[in-house]
Amino acid sequence: MSKAYVETTVLADALLKPGARAEAAKSAIRRYDESLLPVYSIKEFKAGPLSHYVWFHGKLVTTGSWEQTLAQLRKTAMSPFRFRWVSTAIEALEAAAHKNRSKTLEDLVTKYGATATEDAVLCDRYRLSLRSLVMRAWKRRRSLTSAVVDELSCYPENDVVEKRRLIDLGDVECCPKDECCLAAELRGHPATLRLMLNAIAAQPAKEENTKRAQVLRDIIRLPNQKLTPKQCRYLGDAVFAYFCPADAVILSTNVSDLRPLAEAVGKKAIAP
Repeated sequence: MSKAYVETTVLADALLKPGARAEAAKSAIRRYDESLLPVYSIKEFKAGPLSHYVWFHGKLVTTGSWEQTLAQLRKTAMSPFRFRWVSTAIEALEAAAHKNRSKTLEDLVTKYGATATEDAVLCDRYRLSLRSLVMRAWKRRRSLTSAVVDELSCYPENDVVEKRRLIDLGDVECCPKDECCLAAELRGHPATLRLMLNAIAAQPAKEENTKRAQVLRDIIRLPNQKLTPKQCRYLGDAVFAYFCPADAVILSTNVSDLRPLAEAVGKKAIAP
C-alpha cells in the first residue's frame, strides 16, 4: 500500500493556489492509497500561507481602496519582511483573480451600480474572493487527505472567524502549559537528531538551516532545557523527516531542503 505524508507546501497548494497548481497537488495526494496529514502541517499552513492571505484581505478592508492596497504591498516589498509576505500576497492576488475570471461587466453593474468607481469595485471584488478562499481553505483542511495524524496537544486549532469584516485567525502558535508536546519524543532519540544535524551541516548555509541546527543541538546537549514554541517552529522540515512513518514518503514541493533530512533517517521526500 502506497502512503504519503503531506507537508505544508502541498497542503497550501491544494487549498489556496489557483488552477493548475491546486489540481497538481490534489492529484498527487490521490495517487496514494493512503494520505496522512500531520497537524504540524496545519499549524504551519495557518501561521504561514493562510496568514498572508488574511493580511492582504485586511489591507483591502482597512483601506477600502484597490490603489491604496497595492501601494501598501509596494511598501512591504521594500521592507525586511518582503520575502515572507510579498510573494504569497501576489499568489493571493492571482488566486483571487482566478476566482473572479467569470464575472461580466453586466454582473458588476448589477451589483455595484453604474456610478461605482473602478477602484472601489476592484477592492470589494478581491476582498470577497480572498475571504471566500480563506474560509473555504480552513474548512477543508482536514478533509483533503484520508487521515489527519500526529495531533498536537499544545496547539489550539481555533476556528477562523470574521469580525467587523476582518478575518481573525486566533492563535497561530502552540500554547504549551509546560513545553512543546514533541519534546519528549525528540529528546528520547538523540542519535536520529544527530543524523539530521549532520545532514544540515552538509547543506548550503542559510538562516533557516542555522536555526534548525541550533535547536537540534540544544535538544541533544541540553535535555533538561524546555523546548519552546519558537524552537518548535524553527525545527520545521526536521519534524516531517522525523515523524513521517517509515513506510510513507513525504510529499512536498520543497524537496531541496527536505530530502537531505529525510534521507539521513532512511526516508524519502518527493515532489508532487
